[in-house]
Amino acid sequence: MITVRQIGRSAVDRWLRAVRLPLAAAARLVPGDEGRANAALLAIDGTDANIREAIGGFFRDHELSADAERRRIAVDERRRALELRQSADIEERAAEQRLQRELDSAQRVRALAEADAQRLLQQTEANQAEREQSAHAAAEAKRQAAERARENKLAAAELKAKRERLATLDEQATVLDQEATALTATDEAERLRNAAGAAKAARKRPTPANG
Repeated sequence: MITVRQIGRSAVDRWLRAVRLPLAAAARLVPGDEGRANAALLAIDGTDANIREAIGGFFRDHELSADAERRRIAVDERRRALELRQSADIEERAAEQRLQRELDSAQRVRALAEADAQRLLQQTEANQAEREQSAHAAAEAKRQAAERARENKLAAAELKAKRERLATLDEQATVLDQEATALTATDEAERLRNAAGAAKAARKRPTPANG
């Protein structure tokens, strides 16, 4: 049989459900994140449990009081779960912020490293170009020095050859001059001999008589 207490509990349950329904609907429309709506629903459920406990204590309805205790325990468990979830969300957001800061810092470090590497590469290329330019200039100076040395050597050899040719020509001119002098002396001697012979022959011819 249905007892008076059972009817009373059913009536209390229907009344609380009727009261809770619009409040729960309004709680789900609370602006903000899901945590606020859940907190509002927990407050409603906690109030529901408190009302059931008060009515159960007033009417000495142990089942209603036990039901209120179970509901309160459930509310406490859900509240702890909500707090843990909120704490986890806070830690997750903090971790995401730290990760983002670390990523930003790593990005800045990478950008600085790339800039340093680029500057080092440019400096290395500049130094390499400077070394190549210096090596090219040194090679060119060495080539020009070798060319001047070769030209000087050729000029010295040519000058020596000219001097040797001049000396040879001088010697030949001296010999020719000596030969010419000797020939001149021989011709003069022959002329003198011829003149002396002619004079001697003239003296030997008789002198023609005068008329």
